[in-house]
Amino acid sequence: MSQQDLLDRLETDLRKLLEEARAQFANLDPVTLQRRPDPEAWNILECFAHLNRYAEDYIPGLERAIHKAKARRWGPGYDIRYSGRGRRAIRRADPANTKQYKAAKLYNFRQQSIGPEMIKSFIINAERLLRIVQSARSVDINRASVPKKHSWIGKYSVANLLEYLVTHARRHVLQAQRLLG
Repeated sequence: MSQQDLLDRLETDLRKLLEEARAQFANLDPVTLQRRPDPEAWNILECFAHLNRYAEDYIPGLERAIHKAKARRWGPGYDIRYSGRGRRAIRRADPANTKQYKAAKLYNFRQQSIGPEMIKSFIINAERLLRIVQSARSVDINRASVPKKHSWIGKYSVANLLEYLVTHARRHVLQAQRLLG
């Protein structure tokens, strides 16, 4: 897949996620947002808080990586390359993957007090991610990289990380939609 094809797909997916978040979740009452279908399942707010935490961890690094790539004049690349770590993360986040994974404590908001502002935060973070995707069109997103958060070693290429974040958001927005249904 070419870099431009990936960025086009990610931009389309982000615009759709933003539209769904605004239309389906932004105006819901707190009781609906906090309804839990089963005692062990996440509610809608916990899905969005989880996504917001990932965005807070990785968006600044993505912005820095793209800024550095522009300063180094790394022009747009061609085909997307996947690292083993990137491929694994994307495969795990894919909504078609029905296996459930246990979120790390840092990303699990199960026992925490959160409110409807999580939806607004998600919309803001998705818009920031959309701007990052648009600015990534002018750099080689295979070459630019972002360190893996909460780990001593490892990094993601901007290409792999962008695809992961958008795929992960799709997975949890679908989960939230199922909770509404």
